[in-house]
Amino acid sequence: MRGRHSPGVLRALAAVAIGAGAACTGVATSIGGKPGPEAGLLRGRAPARSAHVAHADRLTDGIAPVPDDPPRTELTSLLASPDAFVVYDLGADTPIDCAAIDADGDDVYHLAVSADGGAFAPLWSVPRTDPGMQPRAARALHGRGRYLRLSASGGDGVYAVGELSVAAACPPRWPPVLALQKGTPIDRSAATKAWAFAALAAAYVLAYRRKLPDFFKLLVAVPLGVGVALAFQLADVWPPPRALLGPLLAAPAIVAAAFGIRVALSRKTAGTRSTDA
Repeated sequence: MRGRHSPGVLRALAAVAIGAGAACTGVATSIGGKPGPEAGLLRGRAPARSAHVAHADRLTDGIAPVPDDPPRTELTSLLASPDAFVVYDLGADTPIDCAAIDADGDDVYHLAVSADGGAFAPLWSVPRTDPGMQPRAARALHGRGRYLRLSASGGDGVYAVGELSVAAACPPRWPPVLALQKGTPIDRSAATKAWAFAALAAAYVLAYRRKLPDFFKLLVAVPLGVGVALAFQLADVWPPPRALLGPLLAAPAIVAAAFGIRVALSRKTAGTRSTDA
């Protein structure tokens, strides 16, 4: 029957859409290979628990934004409020003598340690500096614990961290060497995705025909994938900043206009066939 697809086609469509969305997120991956001791205790380690933190995996992937980068990019982890935190389990009671962080400079970031994961004692309050992503490091902290907690306070309320490192004993080279990258602001990236979604979805609507082969119909996964990636980015910055309102309002309007044009053309074609008959 026309307009229906087989279960196999629908499964393929879903898989392609999810894959396209993942490809568009631009999430930075960790550096390959096992990190050496100079990388510290956290490199590649996943949090034991966290609350209200987006992309916590970016905290320990060995990739950091260049100095003065904006805080909200595809390279940073975002803490939603002063109540947000990340806790790492070091596996055993461990000395912590030095720490390093790449984070938004106009906020205060707090490291605390605990023996049982319940009661935490302050380890290091990272001082404020210039706005934008800035590296900071400390030595001779003389802390000890099995659990390490990161939180933030003060500043403008936009808490962003690109990388966090601690070491039991400070190696000769500290802070550790990181892969520095230039990040793309999330609002700019999201705006690009919104325009791309509008253009691709409108083109698909205008080009779609029931008689087209299934492989062409699968191309709907492309705008769907871009839409999924856009949704993930919007979750990071919601409510959206003013710069995003225009593209976010215009994108559905463009797709709706394409549907309107398609309906009008279909009616005109149907009317012409009726007259000819």
